[in-house]
Amino acid sequence: MSETRKKFASGIYAFADQIVVSGASFLTVLLVTRNCSDEDVGTFALAWTVIAFIRTIQERTIAAPFLAFSYNQGFERSSFRGSSIFHQAVFALASTVLTLMVTSFIGVWQGDSSQIWFGVSIGFALAINLVRDQMRAISYTEFAFLRLFLLDVAVVACQLLGFAVLSQFDSFTITNANYVIGTACIAPVAFWLFVTRRTFVIERSWIWADWKNNWIYARWLVGSRALGIAPVVVIPFLIAFFEGKAATGTFSVCSSLVGVSLMFVSGANNMFLPRTIQEMQKNGTSAMLASVGEALVVIISILVGISVAFWFFGGPLLYIYKPKYSEFGLVAFLLSISTLVVSISIILGNGLAALKYSKEFFLGEVSCCVVSIMAALILIPLMEIYGACIASILGGLAATIVTGMSLFRGVQAFDRQNEDVSFQSVSSNCELRRA
Repeated sequence: MSETRKKFASGIYAFADQIVVSGASFLTVLLVTRNCSDEDVGTFALAWTVIAFIRTIQERTIAAPFLAFSYNQGFERSSFRGSSIFHQAVFALASTVLTLMVTSFIGVWQGDSSQIWFGVSIGFALAINLVRDQMRAISYTEFAFLRLFLLDVAVVACQLLGFAVLSQFDSFTITNANYVIGTACIAPVAFWLFVTRRTFVIERSWIWADWKNNWIYARWLVGSRALGIAPVVVIPFLIAFFEGKAATGTFSVCSSLVGVSLMFVSGANNMFLPRTIQEMQKNGTSAMLASVGEALVVIISILVGISVAFWFFGGPLLYIYKPKYSEFGLVAFLLSISTLVVSISIILGNGLAALKYSKEFFLGEVSCCVVSIMAALILIPLMEIYGACIASILGGLAATIVTGMSLFRGVQAFDRQNEDVSFQSVSSNCELRRA
């Protein structure tokens, strides 16, 4: 198969996989909305917002350095992959224990045993999904999109079957939904570990060394991403504080619909990120920038079309959840604009990842955090959930501008450094010849 056909096939499988994953998220929110109260929808949304934060921290701590170094000489070894899997297991265990402790404390403090069981279900779903995320990250790095697509289809099929059983026996609660989401991942993840067991080995002598190497690269990513995703966590809680959990549920429903945009962005980035890093390693900054430019053209073109669709049809599409949500079409449109703006910063960030300038992520993420939260504090009391949408757009604009400037400076610095090294090498050769 030619290189062009391989890229095309990888792109198709990457998008198909993301359609499956995002479609499952869409259906999950749809079913929770139809079967649970507005307050429960808000509680479910807040809990999964925190889970999304933890999953993002794992991605930056474990998956990002694995992807960044996997193409480098000396890291092709199976022990590097084994170390990554071990690091992820420790992270998942620590995160789950901490989640269970916090949710149990909240349940005891409120004197509500149902909150404790909800916390247990959240911890269960979190642990399994963190393992699944690592499986997905390794598959992206290997460009094993077909295998990943088939495994994700299995996960979604199990999940939908579980939801059907809950509905059949009139047992659809947000606690039981969490148990289904976690249980659906067990068999496919176990199968992936069994199939790939010969491709990795956990060697004690490498675990700590690989962790130190990865952490030097990841620490700035973790800090910057924690700040960058903070608005995603904080804004729903601000909505709940100022407007109540029901308003948070409405915001979550609109965000779920806009997940169509995120589905496309995630699918595209799953393909473009490893390719951008690979182009940098093989062909230098010019090829890397060409890959970034190609990604920007593709993503902007599609997302603009999606935003136009939400402008005209956002309300009717929200009617699918419940008729009362149809009046919030403008919220869906504004969130789609936010996704468009943030996506540009994500693609520009791929260039920084390829340069291994992890520290340069920091300013972009800090700007997003500060602008989004400050704007949300001002606009939510004035404009309700519409203010939250505008705050997200402003934060995305700040991140895009700062990240773009960082990439421009980073490429210049990298090229100057290489020119200096080349000049010194030529000078040394000339001196040797004269000698």
